[in-house]
Amino acid sequence: MEYQALYRKYRPTKFSDVVDQENILKIITNSIKENKISHAYLFSGPRGTGKTTIAKLLAKTVNCLNLNEDFSICHQCENCIDIDNNSSDIIEIDAASNNGVDEIRELKSKINLVPSKLKYKVYIIDEVHMLSISAFNALLKTLEEPPSHVIFILATTEFYKVPTTIVSRCQCLNFKRISKEGIVKRLRQIADLEKINITDETLEEIAIYSEGGMRDALGMLDKLASYSLKEITLNDFLSINGLISKQDLNNFIDSIIQKDNQAVLNNLEKFENLGLDYTKLIEKILERLRDLIVEHYVAKESNKYNPKELYDLTFVFNDTYNLLKEAINRKIIIEVKLLEYMNKQEELIEEHSQNISREIKENKKNELLTQKSEGNEVNSAKTTKCYKLNTEVQKQRINNTFAMASKNLKNMVADKWNNLVDYLMDSKYKEIAGSLKDATIGVVSDKNILLVTKYESLIDKIYNKINLCEELINKITNMNLKIVIILESDFQKEVNNYKSHLADKNYYTYQEETEDMITYQEEVYKEPNLCYGNLVKKAIDVFGSDYVEVE
Repeated sequence: MEYQALYRKYRPTKFSDVVDQENILKIITNSIKENKISHAYLFSGPRGTGKTTIAKLLAKTVNCLNLNEDFSICHQCENCIDIDNNSSDIIEIDAASNNGVDEIRELKSKINLVPSKLKYKVYIIDEVHMLSISAFNALLKTLEEPPSHVIFILATTEFYKVPTTIVSRCQCLNFKRISKEGIVKRLRQIADLEKINITDETLEEIAIYSEGGMRDALGMLDKLASYSLKEITLNDFLSINGLISKQDLNNFIDSIIQKDNQAVLNNLEKFENLGLDYTKLIEKILERLRDLIVEHYVAKESNKYNPKELYDLTFVFNDTYNLLKEAINRKIIIEVKLLEYMNKQEELIEEHSQNISREIKENKKNELLTQKSEGNEVNSAKTTKCYKLNTEVQKQRINNTFAMASKNLKNMVADKWNNLVDYLMDSKYKEIAGSLKDATIGVVSDKNILLVTKYESLIDKIYNKINLCEELINKITNMNLKIVIILESDFQKEVNNYKSHLADKNYYTYQEETEDMITYQEEVYKEPNLCYGNLVKKAIDVFGSDYVEVE
């Protein structure tokens, strides 16, 4: 006996066999019960979700002579048997290969002929979006007022390509993707009937891989059944489809976060040898990164990853995915982007470490110089600038920001906030770029940005150089924003206050600032006339602080 593919062998023979299209089935069965069958339907949705199957079941149901009490098909009357034997009154047209105006004109010439045997003549036009414009125009009038014995069922995977003039003449039913659970349940039923020994985790991966299409899932089960005559495992599925396991994804992500350049290149080489499509690879990595972030914040499951690293990596892969569309060599693009990311991070860490080390060293020298010069006469004095905060203006700026707050502006600024990384190596902005990156965005208006932090020291850093900070923010956002920064605990109080006064439209009103929020004043400190310390200071002046050690 000739072998029949599983998706054909197990095509639903009644509405109750169809998986996960309850809304569609309810509309159709109710219209049959009430005898309110439309003259034209337009079925749209992803491939493999049951559009053609339900079209054939509908054609059979409206022609069945002995419907059961639940209005299901009897499969035994002469009309049902005639349809099973390819009745001439059920006409299936593939618009992909019959898309010209001549084919539609031929259809129109025969449409007035009464059915040879059935009650209704049903035209099922698959992939209707492939019809030419002239063919659509030729179909319009017939579709609007077909003979009473004719029903049109149009099916498409690309609804947006169907002219609105056609759409308006049909009852449109949108098919959804079949759920993973629905596909797994159906695959298990068929696997048991066919005596296919396959693991549950493999069925789940097939369901995910098929992206909501039952036909694709059954086709994959068919292929796996031919590949392995024993138990079909997840490794079999991954092997024949050039896919990688969750563990391989974790190892790859680990190698990137650990800045292991060679391991990253070796993994990419391994993926290429598997014949893996790079766009699919990045999609899987993005899905895995998303799962790890969800585990951390939603499921509250602890993992070894820093959420910030996962965020950064997500944006790196998203940018890489966009570059692949026009890349000549996709592997090279991925390699270069990842090496750039890893080594840029290394440079930033090294520079940050050097800055900290230098700062500690300087503090130690100054402390020792002070200790060894105690009791000496004062010889000179120096001045330094310190900021002074006008708390009234700060409160006014906070209120103004809440009064004119915009979620869209906040999202726009948040999207551009990562551009601060580009200035971490800039001689002018590197210090403040690091400080701003450590703050989070609280509220944004068209004039102000309210930043939030856990640390008083960060507030001091930003307010001490507020003009330069505002200059950098304006550079990355293309907006003229003034800064106000507060502690997390104070921000929560402001948010609670804002929520409690939402009903009072006059509580938060914008008021023009008439004074500066930040002013600077000079502070004088005296430098001792060093004895032993004076020699050290002179040595530092001559040779530089990096070459002088104080013991």
